[in-house]
Amino acid sequence: MKIYIYFILASFAPIACKAQSPIYDISEPSSGKIPGSYFKDLNELLDGYDGIYLYTKDNTSFKIALKKKVLSYGYHYQDLVVGEFQFIKNSIEIHNTLANININYIDEEINHLITGNRILKGNIYGCPDCLPTEKRLRLSFVDEKAHRIIGLDIRKTIVNNLPAINVTIFDEGSTTIFKVGDPRPPTPILEFGDYLMIKQ
Repeated sequence: MKIYIYFILASFAPIACKAQSPIYDISEPSSGKIPGSYFKDLNELLDGYDGIYLYTKDNTSFKIALKKKVLSYGYHYQDLVVGEFQFIKNSIEIHNTLANININYIDEEINHLITGNRILKGNIYGCPDCLPTEKRLRLSFVDEKAHRIIGLDIRKTIVNNLPAINVTIFDEGSTTIFKVGDPRPPTPILEFGDYLMIKQ
């Protein structure tokens, strides 16, 4: 009987430990926090981004799928938005990982192509027409082809009474070093700039 009691207590130990992990708002810095802390979207700032969005112009299209993930495991637990995308240029598909958006990975931040949970407030970081209280979402991904970290700033908007997002794609400031005479690194998968994308 004693063995069964120990077994039952041992089964609940991981749950009890997780429940006692400190909870912080996603806007707080993670440095200095103990491993296993939970960075939670306490103010639901990551809500309202889920869905598939499409930009088209001439023979180019950019489609992005976004989904909020709760209690994603990593060095810390965290709520975040993950994404996958398809990019077609001159009617040729350059990249497509859209099918991966529905995969539930153990570590979402590492395995999904696009991830993040940084909230930008007001008109900082390239949004001069944003209202002082307006909030945007910053995501990023590693472009292994171009050896760069690519940033995506996402701003909610409405176009013809339809929900939409304005996505600004930019180089997050990573530097690629190469020797004189070496071939230049390839261009990024996604072209930098602004994309007005309508929710599908």
